[in-house]
Amino acid sequence: MALLAAPSAQRRAPVRLVAIADVHGAYPQLVALLQRIGLIDARRNWVGGSTVLVQTGDLIDRGAESRACLDLLMALETQAPRKGGEVIPLLGNHEVLNLVGQLAYVTPDIFKTFADSGSEKRRQRAYGEYVKFLQAHAGHGHALAPPADEGKRAKWMEAHPLGFVEHRDAFGPKGKYGRWIRTHHAVVQIGDGVFLHGGLSPSFPVPGITQLDDRMMAELPVFDAVWQRLVEAHVIWRDMTLPEAATFASEEAAWLSASGGAALPVADTIKQLGDVDHWMVSLDPDGPLWYRGLADTPDQTLLDAFSAMLARLHVRYMVVGHTPQDSGEIVPTFGGRVFLLDTGMLPSVYDGRATALEIQNGHFSALSADRPAVVLPAPPMGE
Repeated sequence: MALLAAPSAQRRAPVRLVAIADVHGAYPQLVALLQRIGLIDARRNWVGGSTVLVQTGDLIDRGAESRACLDLLMALETQAPRKGGEVIPLLGNHEVLNLVGQLAYVTPDIFKTFADSGSEKRRQRAYGEYVKFLQAHAGHGHALAPPADEGKRAKWMEAHPLGFVEHRDAFGPKGKYGRWIRTHHAVVQIGDGVFLHGGLSPSFPVPGITQLDDRMMAELPVFDAVWQRLVEAHVIWRDMTLPEAATFASEEAAWLSASGGAALPVADTIKQLGDVDHWMVSLDPDGPLWYRGLADTPDQTLLDAFSAMLARLHVRYMVVGHTPQDSGEIVPTFGGRVFLLDTGMLPSVYDGRATALEIQNGHFSALSADRPAVVLPAPPMGE
């Protein structure tokens, strides 16, 4: 069945739709699941025909094979349309964290997958650039100071393992994964269902699905412009993490003000960087990529307000990930109006299992790589 062209707009429901939530680098589990449910063959090529696959974000972080998961989904996104199908990758909070330089969940094993024979030379060059940058700001009251001994140098190297520089480039606006992820939508409506990473709070201002998605997609180019302007103004170093950069930029502005100097030409840009958690919906703890209320709040507490929100948005149900279910099972909640898809696919962290939600001809089922399908209750029809 033909779908509307713009992923953020309302689409018709396909004959078969499959949704998969948080993967977190669990590559073998993802492959086994996709093979079991008939979407890829033994060579990991698309054989799903006209099926639409929605991946609700968090392909990456925590698991060492995060990069392999990215490569697989990128390939399937290209292959599926040739067979009449479609792959719709959505933004998760971890995709956004990587794009903006919040790297707390990027492990040394993940960085290692970006390393090559030239990585040590690049790391040494980056270290030299970093030292020169700090030396140029010496005496400006920064907590960060040029490494003064071998111990501090070794600590920097530990915090920037082989592959770090390549990882940052790959997730930058011009990088292989950065370019791709920046095309992802945050929320998509297919038929009378809405798919996204965390969920929508009844108290969160949502003018409409398309409008919300448009706003969130527009944020990342703005962030990129803010970052680039501060790098070019020598206020931050290009490979700083976001917390480092925000602190350093704020300290630089404060030092200049205290020393009686003129305000920095990029003072407003520094403020934007410091306030990023407030102006980016993508980083808002109550926003669509982070909200856990649909998983953590008792149904009856939110049911009336949530049902009213669905009615206002003209949707029947919501499919979300983000919050791992201890049972390792897909959980229908809110009277069948919400499907919680995160079943802890990465076994080393969550000890869960790989599952998928299948919606076919109005029937809802939980699929997995190791057991028969389980029929789930369909969402109630709107009143």
